[in-house]
Amino acid sequence: MKKVFAGWYAKTPDELKALWETAIIVPDANILLHLLRHSPVVRGQLMEVFDRKKDALWIPYQAGAEFQRRRLDVQQKALDAYDAVVKDLTTFANQARNTLNQYRAHPVIEADREISAIDAFQKEFETRLAAAKAKHPTEEFAKSFERVTELFAGKVGAKPTAEGIAAIYKEGEERYTKKIPPGFEDAKKTGDGDKFGDLIIWKEMMEKAKSEKRPIIFVTDDGKADWWYIHHGRKVGPHPALVEEFLECTGQQFHIYELLQFLRYAADTGSGIKNEAVDHIAEALVADSTFEASVSATDRARVLKVLRTELRGKEFELDGLIKSLIELPPTTSEAVSREDAKRSFKTKIADLTENVRALRDQLAALEDAPENPVTRE
Repeated sequence: MKKVFAGWYAKTPDELKALWETAIIVPDANILLHLLRHSPVVRGQLMEVFDRKKDALWIPYQAGAEFQRRRLDVQQKALDAYDAVVKDLTTFANQARNTLNQYRAHPVIEADREISAIDAFQKEFETRLAAAKAKHPTEEFAKSFERVTELFAGKVGAKPTAEGIAAIYKEGEERYTKKIPPGFEDAKKTGDGDKFGDLIIWKEMMEKAKSEKRPIIFVTDDGKADWWYIHHGRKVGPHPALVEEFLECTGQQFHIYELLQFLRYAADTGSGIKNEAVDHIAEALVADSTFEASVSATDRARVLKVLRTELRGKEFELDGLIKSLIELPPTTSEAVSREDAKRSFKTKIADLTENVRALRDQLAALEDAPENPVTRE
């Protein structure tokens, strides 16, 4: 029965081990972009894993083309973040000013004083962000791109012919109508290139497996049902139709990992990364709004715990600063005037308040997001 319905059976630990040792590893474009968009630490850890598996790496031409098209968007988004944050703060500050103006007759609240404090904080904040933008690490991005370029030198599939692409487009229309994976979830996309990108990658992977007589491990952040078998919200494994079509057409096995699954397996097999580093990467990915895939319940719980702990610490620190400001003695040392001390406290309180607000928003967004746990084979 297993031979007839091969796609419906999870791979055994021994089968996964054999795959890891013999398969061609194919990262999707969204995975390659992670090698550019994160902090130097995270980028370095990710790069180390792929570098250790470089002899097994290969990407379809279509995945490489998508990476090239989107890499500048990643760089631009990082550059735009400075202005976006300032814009959000301006909106928040204006709302606060409007609220304070409604309490000018309040017996205790001094609206003018508090509005002045908001003005001062906003000005300092914008100055800091402008300074940070001036130091934007454009050269680091270029170096990361160069490392990715070197890593995949000679490991990119040949460009499909115009005739081949036309045939895939024609086949794709029929496949998508019948909901045959992959790519049918993109049926509503405009433009043939966008609509059939996943199918082109799929066809390229099958040709590679057939010519090399090797299995394929596909690493992707695409969590849609045209790549995965999803049962009651749980990703059980690769879509059974994909496993069976791949086996029928190539005689080889096919398997999919999401990035964190891939990294955890790498950690468990001694491939140059520790579980602690994977935890750190998971936290960075969950916090990143560009992370397309849903994380596992385990990673979700871990990140929630980290955020809650950090939030409690920041709230405790904030309470201490406010208390210190309230209890500030009328006179201080000659070296620091009372007004200077007050300004210092207020600046720290304003910065920390913004930090706490951001943590609360991040925590709320993650708590409200629907769970989509992944079964780890």
